[in-house]
Amino acid sequence: MKVEPVSIEVTLENGLTMRGYEWPMRGAPVILLHDYDDDLDAWREIDQELAEKSFRVINLELRGHGFSDGEPDRDLLLSDVQELLKELGSVWGPIGLCTYGSISATLCSIGSSFLPKVHIAVSPMLGSTTKGITQQADTSYLVISGTGDQECTEQARSIFDDLGPKKLWASVASTEQGPKLLRQHRHLVGDMTLFFQRYLVPMHQAWQEKALGQAISEANKKDSELEK
Repeated sequence: MKVEPVSIEVTLENGLTMRGYEWPMRGAPVILLHDYDDDLDAWREIDQELAEKSFRVINLELRGHGFSDGEPDRDLLLSDVQELLKELGSVWGPIGLCTYGSISATLCSIGSSFLPKVHIAVSPMLGSTTKGITQQADTSYLVISGTGDQECTEQARSIFDDLGPKKLWASVASTEQGPKLLRQHRHLVGDMTLFFQRYLVPMHQAWQEKALGQAISEANKKDSELEK
């Protein structure tokens, strides 16, 4: 079924408004973030395909990129994304995150209480602002790389080796990297889907059941108060 996206704005506690598109499905939420000096079009076709697998896809532009507010600032990436995960996680529950390139290594070190439950990093690179990976035991990682570029593969492998205990490596013989690699080898999008279904969807379903139970409990409490 063809799913049409809608425009979305997310205003963070620090005042930054990030803009992009959302595919308003009822499934687990998946945030797509582009690399520095790129924009949300980098995820074209992939965002649509994930949405058609019933994920609530949220494709946003970083600070100072595209239609988002502010000026580009790599030093604020980690805090911006931590606030983004906090904002969206409080509404939609456990979050899945997809990144690529230089931002991936930085975002593998997210340490807030609103960690992504799943982080898929496509062709992650060691950027100039990368200060080392902080292992997160509560996040499941899938790292995807094209092995036709030795330097890119070595960097991706180095990042993978530093991640927490729950991780999976996937590679394919190609010189392409990032979302271009996914579009060239579409089975990799299927691998991403399976990974989300295995590690994110059960958490999202449990969160939904808990939220529903709390809503019913609050409604029953109000009814009891009205009857008094």
